[in-house]
Amino acid sequence: MDNVRCHYVYDEEEKIVHVDDVSRDTAKSHRYHCISCGAEMIPKLGNLREHHFAHKAACSCNSETYLHKLGKILLKKKWDESPEFYIRYMQRVKCGKYKDCVFYKDNVCEDSMLSEKYDLKEFYDTCDVERSVGEFKPDLYLYHSGFSNRRGVFIEIKVTHESTDKKKNSENKIIEIHVQSDVELRELLKGEIIENKEIRFMGFKQECRKEILLSKRMLFRFFLYSNGGAYVSNYEDMLRCDVGKLKSKAILELNMDSDKCSYLGEVNLYEVGLMYAVHEGFKIKNCHLCKYHRVGEDSPIFCCMSKKYGTPREPKQTEASSCRYYTVDKEFFDKKEEYFAKVQISEVK
Repeated sequence: MDNVRCHYVYDEEEKIVHVDDVSRDTAKSHRYHCISCGAEMIPKLGNLREHHFAHKAACSCNSETYLHKLGKILLKKKWDESPEFYIRYMQRVKCGKYKDCVFYKDNVCEDSMLSEKYDLKEFYDTCDVERSVGEFKPDLYLYHSGFSNRRGVFIEIKVTHESTDKKKNSENKIIEIHVQSDVELRELLKGEIIENKEIRFMGFKQECRKEILLSKRMLFRFFLYSNGGAYVSNYEDMLRCDVGKLKSKAILELNMDSDKCSYLGEVNLYEVGLMYAVHEGFKIKNCHLCKYHRVGEDSPIFCCMSKKYGTPREPKQTEASSCRYYTVDKEFFDKKEEYFAKVQISEVK
């Protein structure tokens, strides 16, 4: 049988039998036949090889038919004999702060997780094999006999052929189980049916209602001190969005983002952070906000009035607090709304 060891057969009473339930004594008193082709099977119960069943005579029986039929039999048996029929499937979950977080982005601040477990027997009471449902005939169909309008569930056993696109796009709830051996089918009988790379759920509710903080974003952090000193973390030191305050001496910490760009044309995140602080009422002075500062070729700022007033040509950012010539650049601040529109900012509490 296509190199697949057969572990299940029918006995003479058409009951399904696993080779583990057969001993040398019981083998003598029972006759077994193939689930796929009906031919006689004999148990192989040697000491060296894995126990299995084999066709007594050569045949053209194939593993696909065997696994497909066996899948329907065992899952139907599971439904009929188990007090519950639990499933868990993958759902898309958004960060719990998506409604009011300025940094939220679709397809970024999201994740996939298994749903809580659901007992399908709470919603359906019947499992039919190959029952026609409109234009489709699923391998198994779960439905509620008392609620004809309740949408049922298709269970499809995939060996080599998956469900057709027409069926997958039909808005029916579908559980498609890819089976490569009867060992896998036996495992399905033991517990929940959980979505994975071999088990696909289609048509089920994909949105998770749980509010979970996912912390998917990496952000720049702006730090401001009372002496007017400030700095912005670099790319290597970007922080996750859920990280709280880090510097006890900082009077202000901001999370900042501009699509991972720290420079916004004429201004950078450092200067936007300073403007934000002044806009929010922080009484600080910083040379980057002074009308007399200029940017050199190698980017450090310099004071264009240093020759006239004797101020340091390349002042430290904290020297503005004691500079008698410090003058706020009003034209620079007139553009703050333009700059603020380019960056998302949130105070870290």
